[in-house]
Amino acid sequence: MHDLDRTTYEANGYDYEDEFDYEFEDEFDDEFEFEDEFEDEYDDEFGYEMSDSPFSEEEEAELAMEFLSVTNEAEMDEFLKSLWRKAKRGVRKYSGKAWSYAKKGLKKVAKKALPIAGRAVGTYFGGPLGGKVGSKLGSWASNLFEMELEGLSAEDQEFEIARRFVRFGGNAARNSMKLSTKMPAAKAVQVGFKAAARKHAPGLLKGAGSRAGRGRSKGKSGRWMRRGNRIVLFGA
Repeated sequence: MHDLDRTTYEANGYDYEDEFDYEFEDEFDDEFEFEDEFEDEYDDEFGYEMSDSPFSEEEEAELAMEFLSVTNEAEMDEFLKSLWRKAKRGVRKYSGKAWSYAKKGLKKVAKKALPIAGRAVGTYFGGPLGGKVGSKLGSWASNLFEMELEGLSAEDQEFEIARRFVRFGGNAARNSMKLSTKMPAAKAVQVGFKAAARKHAPGLLKGAGSRAGRGRSKGKSGRWMRRGNRIVLFGA
């Protein structure tokens, strides 16, 4: 599924889940230099609406299958454009800048947290190491969306997590559009994504507010990341 023609191992003591706890916050902190003056105001105003999915169950299923068919960067971009277009139905006006910020955030969540990555890595390595890596990435995804996946087949797990991503992504996109007429686009995406995460992907917000007082502990687990066409494992 992915072009993984080289693998690098790097000994390190990082913890998988500790690494991901900060992904969402790290994605936006450097770009959004605004205070949280808008957040509480619009959380209250949009309340229910900002936590609702813009898609029907059938649409969610179709988008989930489309997501699971993604095999490269270009297809990922096309999928996210499709999700954005469908999420904006009924939204009459929004800032065009919101899309560029939202796309970056959605792509990061999709590529870092969803099980297609775990399946690709696990299949590529094979054996005990492949199982270990694929299992850990699947655990990331279930923790991200706070889902119980035990008892489901690997295919069903992938589908359910992909559908939850679609639900989160659609809600985050719609929130971002609506808020972009009331505040700067970057801030609109930040507020919109956090509102969607609280409802659909609470794991994205873990560690928020505690980063300053929390170091990254060493342990027997590790993390992985892409470097071009390589998968680098830390602490495997």
